[in-house]
Amino acid sequence: MSLLPSTPSGTAPAQPASNRLLSLDVLRGIALLGILVISIWEFGGLSSAEQNYYRTGTHGGNYKLLTTVSILFEGKMRALFALVFGAGIVLFMQKKHPVPIAPADAWIRRQLWLMVFGVFNAFILLWPGDILFQYGVVGILLFAFWRLPARGLFIAAILCLLVYCGKQYWNYTDDKKDYKKFLAVKAIEKKFKEDSTGRARKDSLDRTKDTVLLKDTLVKNKLIDSLARKNDTLTKKQAEEKGKWEGTVKSLKYDTAGAKADKKAMRVASYGKVSKHLMPRSQNKESHWLYRIGVWDIASMMFLGMALLGIGFFHQRLSGATYLLVGLLLVAAGIALSCYRVHYNNIRLADYAKYVEQRALPYNQFFPIEKMLLATGYASLVMWLLRMKILKGLWELLAQTGRMAFSNYFLQTIFCTFFFYGYGFGYFGRLQQWELYFIVFEIAIVQVVFSVFWLRYYHLGPVEWLWRCLVYRKWLPNKIQQPETTYSPVN
Repeated sequence: MSLLPSTPSGTAPAQPASNRLLSLDVLRGIALLGILVISIWEFGGLSSAEQNYYRTGTHGGNYKLLTTVSILFEGKMRALFALVFGAGIVLFMQKKHPVPIAPADAWIRRQLWLMVFGVFNAFILLWPGDILFQYGVVGILLFAFWRLPARGLFIAAILCLLVYCGKQYWNYTDDKKDYKKFLAVKAIEKKFKEDSTGRARKDSLDRTKDTVLLKDTLVKNKLIDSLARKNDTLTKKQAEEKGKWEGTVKSLKYDTAGAKADKKAMRVASYGKVSKHLMPRSQNKESHWLYRIGVWDIASMMFLGMALLGIGFFHQRLSGATYLLVGLLLVAAGIALSCYRVHYNNIRLADYAKYVEQRALPYNQFFPIEKMLLATGYASLVMWLLRMKILKGLWELLAQTGRMAFSNYFLQTIFCTFFFYGYGFGYFGRLQQWELYFIVFEIAIVQVVFSVFWLRYYHLGPVEWLWRCLVYRKWLPNKIQQPETTYSPVN
């Protein structure tokens, strides 16, 4: 791979293609900053167990704040990012490239490098919640469909959404099966206890008899009792079945000892120890989660983004009234499903065994639909505001941030890991929930300002530029050429 300048002397340098859509840059900027609102939970040590503690407690201020953020942001910002990414697939395949290359080859290279960046983000920068690797994988799987008409892309999005919903139900049925096995083991244990009590009573009666047992009879009874006690022990499989359900229930409760151990592991000053502690989470996200859930989650939104681009959604071809009406309806429906999820999650956390016995559907059965509705609804409302030219200055700032989304995403990881992890400032688990959102606000301000100033002098963000050079195997210019100032002679 050559990274040497190849522009002939005296010719204008090849500039990045100018086929950007303001709407996509704005939405990308919103999604980037919105993702951190949820990511800050894991960065800052607000664990799932601690969140469940708020949900099962007195439902005070922490619960209300957590619920509001969950309803408006959880899953929705990543869905919005995938929506924009899907539209970007089509735009990339249609754009002019700075070197002679087949669009498909350029796209595959682009995604493979994205996967490399994702592995770096997860295992070197130590962010278990990385999404770059997953987007790289799903992007390769989906690009072959970019020529489909909008109707076909909509159908593909719905099919992936239905599979995603089916996966939610599948996971719940696994829990129901585990609970049935647990009940069967408990029934066996109950019988063991009854048998043991019966033997003890019989032994007591035998010993109180006036007759003296013969020696061989006494030995024989002891042998029989010993064999009976051995049979009263659970098999390895039964013990595992019991432990699996008990582990599921325990994971829904706040474990003080576990929380302290996690905070202690994350606050150590050794990068290697923190890396070792986070390794299982990163491995699970990049493999197990992606295979079972992630591919359907991400693909449904990417297909939808490709379809919306096909009908001119991002080109502001719909009327303002259409954007507003669609946005309001989708947001209202999405919030209704969010409230459903929150309500039944609280019931589940209170007594999961009772929930499994009484409820046919999991609490998060409609979470995939909820995310799609709200992400699309948010996008539609933003498109309406853009079309009406409302808050024009704000959209320009967000567009600049969105143009540097890749660089800013890495900066979020660097800022947060250094601030919260032990090899940095070590604030992991030390801040209240509301204080975490102040950190989000501060990072957002820094990133907006940084993006605006950087793009005054460069076409692309630093990571975007490196990515582009790696894809095209060529050192491409990035700095904006400032026009020379000429002066008229003074008379």
